[in-house]
Amino acid sequence: MATVLSATPGLLKIADLAGTKSFLAQIAAALPAQRQAQLLTQLKLLVDAGVPGGERLRILETLRDTTLEAQHTRSREYWGRPVPFDADTREIFERSIALWRALADAYESLIADMADAAPELAEHAEVVCYRALRCTGFAMTAHNRAYHAVPGALWEQLHRLYAFAESAEVTDTPVAEGEGRSTVNLAYLQIVLAQRANPDSLSLLQMSAVDRVLAQWVSLGKLSAAPVVADREKALAVDLGSAQGARRPKNLSGDNLRYLDLEKIGVQLRQTAIALKTQSPDKLGLGLIPREICEKLILSLHTEWLVPGTGRGDDRKTTAFNVLMSSTIAAMHYNICGKPFAPPDAGLSSRARFEMAGFERVDGPSVGEASARSRTLETWIVVNQSPSGILGKCNNPSSDARLTHNQLLGLVAPNGKTFIGLAQRLLVATDGSIWLGFQLLRTKAQAVAARVSNNDTPYDRALLLDGGPGNNESPTILVSPGTYGPSRILDLHDGQPPRPIRLTALVDSGSNFERATYTAV
Repeated sequence: MATVLSATPGLLKIADLAGTKSFLAQIAAALPAQRQAQLLTQLKLLVDAGVPGGERLRILETLRDTTLEAQHTRSREYWGRPVPFDADTREIFERSIALWRALADAYESLIADMADAAPELAEHAEVVCYRALRCTGFAMTAHNRAYHAVPGALWEQLHRLYAFAESAEVTDTPVAEGEGRSTVNLAYLQIVLAQRANPDSLSLLQMSAVDRVLAQWVSLGKLSAAPVVADREKALAVDLGSAQGARRPKNLSGDNLRYLDLEKIGVQLRQTAIALKTQSPDKLGLGLIPREICEKLILSLHTEWLVPGTGRGDDRKTTAFNVLMSSTIAAMHYNICGKPFAPPDAGLSSRARFEMAGFERVDGPSVGEASARSRTLETWIVVNQSPSGILGKCNNPSSDARLTHNQLLGLVAPNGKTFIGLAQRLLVATDGSIWLGFQLLRTKAQAVAARVSNNDTPYDRALLLDGGPGNNESPTILVSPGTYGPSRILDLHDGQPPRPIRLTALVDSGSNFERATYTAV
């Protein structure tokens, strides 16, 4: 293992530029987790060490690339992980957030020096504001990718930094960023719009597509102290004195508003929606994202950024009742049919029959016991509902509640009826409660057994879904991840003699399911 510096409080190794370079050389061979811990310790010590402002800026600029590399490497260990986090993932997440905030705070601390001990720093006001603002934005992004709510303190810091840049008249002064240049204005607008895209309802792939959209088009947007859209229902603004992001002006009461001029971005969104009919998202610079998902994303961005009220077709009504939630096909199967799974043994090898004797595995509990134990995930409160979905909340999620975006879930209503759907909005609030937007699959579900044909593997639980209201869609089957294959044959057992079906197309997939269309063989 590489030798790294001690994290003993008071051991500042970056008191000057030479010491900083030596420190970076010492941690170069360390693991990302060790580099991250050492950088966090040193940044916290630097702010309290009384290092002159000019030297502190040079130190921060020297540390920046290594810090960004360590942070982005560690991000892979918590982005998109099931929530609530286990202890190890939570530690990685919290340390990553702490480092982003420590770097932002270190840059912001230089602003006070401009008016006091180091007035010469005013010549670098655009760099100081831009770097601090970007680090604050990185902390917000880290929350988004972990499906955690962005704390109000980050919004307050972001607005505070932008307001200072305005007063210093450096919002449009170019700052070196990688191989290009940017400005405080562009960075601020990009962060505001990224947060306005409703990241808690997006997959990581969709969030990446939003980043690509903004990287291409954010320069087409503007910020103004005066309204730029006459219709307050369609206008979008931020209150620099608030702890929130962009909202419709009718919902704002502050006197320090900045209005977003997004007309040219709207033109690009509409042109992209048309182009997607004939061109792939990747060719349009939006990444390797399926066309249908990309089309829905572009429509959603148009709704959130420009024209409100077009994204939801169903009226929602406030309510309050408890439901039981399950997160495995096994549990949903049990809730639907009301009895433990009894897999048919037709065609099993002698070894398989032995293991399935009495419906028990030799290496585990009985299937009936396993079904009963996994029957419900949590008790949730339904906050509001519509014909197509619900918004639920769990105030005290247990460690067993492991939720991911686009996860298949089952809800058992107070009347005992089971509903199947997908997690389309996921957010861990600052108080630890979890909010879940549940999109109902408005089809009838039948509990069946299925297995890959010509295979000694035993039957497993599956769910058949009809074509939905009016039967205007093809029937589908829900199976465990890894089951689907193009034209794969499954043996289906639904209480009648087993029959073969052929999988024809993968409709959707998530962490705990695959949904495919099928035909009879």
